[in-house]
Amino acid sequence: MFEAFLAEVAALQPQLPTLGRGELTTVLSQLGRIRGAVSALEAHTAAALDALDDNGPSASASVRASTKCSQREADRRVRRAQGLAEMPHTRAALARGRITEEHADVLVRAADATSAELVEQSPLLDHAEARPADLTARDARAWVRRQHHETDRARRFRRQRADRRLSIFSGDDGMTIVHGEFDPVVGEAIRVAVEAEARRLFRLDGGRGEADKIRSRQQRLADALESLLTTEPGAAEIHPPSPCLPRPVRSQLLVVAESGVIDGTDPDGRCEIPGVGPIPTAELERLACNADIFGLVFSGNGQPLWHGRRHCTATDDQFRALVARDGGCIGCGLAPQFCEAHHIVPWAPPARGPTDIDKLVLICQHEHHLIHDHGWKVVRGPDARFRLDPPGSTR
Repeated sequence: MFEAFLAEVAALQPQLPTLGRGELTTVLSQLGRIRGAVSALEAHTAAALDALDDNGPSASASVRASTKCSQREADRRVRRAQGLAEMPHTRAALARGRITEEHADVLVRAADATSAELVEQSPLLDHAEARPADLTARDARAWVRRQHHETDRARRFRRQRADRRLSIFSGDDGMTIVHGEFDPVVGEAIRVAVEAEARRLFRLDGGRGEADKIRSRQQRLADALESLLTTEPGAAEIHPPSPCLPRPVRSQLLVVAESGVIDGTDPDGRCEIPGVGPIPTAELERLACNADIFGLVFSGNGQPLWHGRRHCTATDDQFRALVARDGGCIGCGLAPQFCEAHHIVPWAPPARGPTDIDKLVLICQHEHHLIHDHGWKVVRGPDARFRLDPPGSTR
C-alpha cells in the first residue's frame, strides 16, 4: 500500500510544470489534507507504541529510529499522539485533513494548559479548520488566558510584577549588556515605545529597500532605546521628535475593555491588551489614570465609525476598533502596531469603497502587498472573522 502511494506521488511530479496557478493551488491543498491524514495515522501508531508494555524501546525512541527525525521532533510527535488520544474530535479532523499537524499541536498545548474536554467543547477546532495555524495559535493563547478567573489573573499579575528585574553589566568583550524582565503591561508599553521610535528611524533611513543598508533591525531597536533614554526633550536639532503629539494611536498602549468591566457588573468580562492577553481589572484602573500611554475602547461607546466617502484613512477611533476586532494582521497575526487599515473595497475610483468599520481590516505591509500586487482577497468566513485567501481559492 505504502509503495503504491509513493509511486503515485512520484508520478505526479513531472506534471507540475504543465499546471496553472489554480491547479497548483489545488495540489497544495490536497497535499495538506494528505499530510494531516498521515500525521493522524502516525499519532495513532505512536500512541499504540506508547501503550505497549513489552520492555521494548520507548515510543519516542521508536519514532526517532523509524522516521530518522531528531529526538526533539520525536518527542514532539509522541506528545501530540498522547494529547490526541484524549481529543477524538481533533484527532478526526486531523485524519480527514481538515487541520494540519501544526493546528493539532496548538490544540494539544491548549488542552495541556486547561483540559482536553474544555478544548473539545470550545470553538477552537472550528477556528482551526478555517484559519492558518499561526492565527489559530493566537486564538488559542487568548482562549487559554480567558479560562482563568479574574482572581487567578490578578494573582499571576502580582507575581509577575513582583518578579520584575533589570540588570546592566559588561560582557567579556567590553559590550554593555542590558537584560530586563517586566510584567506584561509595562513590558508591552516599553516594546510599543521602542518599536514606534524604531519605525521613525526606519523612515529616516530611507524606508523599504534603503533602511537595511544603513543599519539592521536589531541595530535600529538598540538605537531607538538609546534615543528614548538619552535624548533630552526639545533637542529637535539633534534628534527630531515624533511629528505627532499626542502620540499616534499606533504608538499607544491599547487596552480593550467591555463596559461591564468598567461599571463592575461583569468583572470577568473582556479586559485585555490585544496580542498580549487579559489583565486584572485593578491594572485597568491604574492605566486609566495615564492617558499618555492608554487608548481605551469600550463596546458601544457611540464613537462614529462609519464615514462613507468623507475620509480616505481610518480615524484613530476606527483603528482602535479594528485592533479590538481583528487583534492584529488578519493574514499572519502580526501585532497591531505593525499594521495599517485596509479598505476591503478600494477607496479610489472606480470602486469608491467607503471608510466604514465593517469595510476595513488590519493588514501588515507584507499581506497588503499580496492583496494589491498578487490578487489575494479579503474574505469573511462563516464565523464572521476576516481572512486572506490566495488567488483561485474556493474555500
